[in-house]
Amino acid sequence: MGNNDNIKRLPDAELEIMKELWAAGEPLTRPQLEQRLARKSWTSTTLLALLARLESKGFVSRQKQGKGYLYAAAVTRQEYLPVESRSALGRMFGGSARNLVAALAETHALSDTDIDELAAYLEQLRRKG
Repeated sequence: MGNNDNIKRLPDAELEIMKELWAAGEPLTRPQLEQRLARKSWTSTTLLALLARLESKGFVSRQKQGKGYLYAAAVTRQEYLPVESRSALGRMFGGSARNLVAALAETHALSDTDIDELAAYLEQLRRKG
């Protein structure tokens, strides 16, 4: 897909399927996906509907294999991550990175090491310009 601006945030159920495909790192059959998503107790019909949706959005590709299909991630986790983080930042922190860091600081989730790493990272970003 290349350009992340064209990638839309996925509903949670569809994201669960993508997470399994990314974790597997290889194409999976529907039964393999069902097994990996057993905790969801979805019916085969539900899983097929979600896979069809992901395919129509360009997230999943499928290839005939015997009587069934092999499903593969057509978008990498790296390509999708900015979409999810932009969305989370927008929803929870009004699109402000400062508010995100402030929230981490207020909940004491940032150690001195975290702060040093963050400062070094920001300096790196500034130099890249």
